[in-house]
Amino acid sequence: MVNFIWNSINAKPHHQFSPEVVSKRKPFNTYKMKKTIFFNFKASMLFILMAAGHSIQIFAQSNGESEPAFKKGSKTLGLAVGFGVEYGYYSGYKSIPAFTLIYDQGFFEEVGPGTIGIGGMIGIKTAHFNYTNGGYKSTWNNYIIGVRGTYHLTVLKDKNNKFDPYAGIMLGVRIYRYKDTYYDRFGSNPYNYRNLYFVQGAFIGAKYNFKKNFGVFAEAGYDISLARLGVNLNF
Repeated sequence: MVNFIWNSINAKPHHQFSPEVVSKRKPFNTYKMKKTIFFNFKASMLFILMAAGHSIQIFAQSNGESEPAFKKGSKTLGLAVGFGVEYGYYSGYKSIPAFTLIYDQGFFEEVGPGTIGIGGMIGIKTAHFNYTNGGYKSTWNNYIIGVRGTYHLTVLKDKNNKFDPYAGIMLGVRIYRYKDTYYDRFGSNPYNYRNLYFVQGAFIGAKYNFKKNFGVFAEAGYDISLARLGVNLNF
């Protein structure tokens, strides 16, 4: 799993650079990028561990039992901002965080110490590179559409439990779109194309519900990001 994530971080571009583009590229600071990825990964893991510790404290103080935070019939819709995955761009590029919409629904409860959920995700990651002359621009758009399976631990269930730890896997496709307007002047642009890739990933995460219908969550793993933070609606 670690090698799979690391190789994805260092993935090479899906196209070749022209001489004009190469001459405008700057040295790529991989150390800075990997340091940022590691920081965001640690932030997500810290949230998960803090939420777990808080939930265990609540559990220890409670003598009653109630329904778990995630059970059969539970439905959750989350919107998250993620970091950590780059797909191979020109040095000097600019990008925005990945945005992900996630749906999860409980289908099978009391499977061991937890509940199995099935859902899906849609994610988008964009980046661009501006040429120093001519107003030309390179744009990369990556979209992931996938199915997710989750396993939610319910061993901490009690009337005050708002913590929902889980882990899961994802299977889907990544739609890759690249366009470089530098070549539009030649009439036929070979650097304007799409590709489709099958993707898979694994993750761990946790939700903390401040209210019955609202909470926050964090995940660490691999799909369109290595770490993400978001808000979730429960219904």
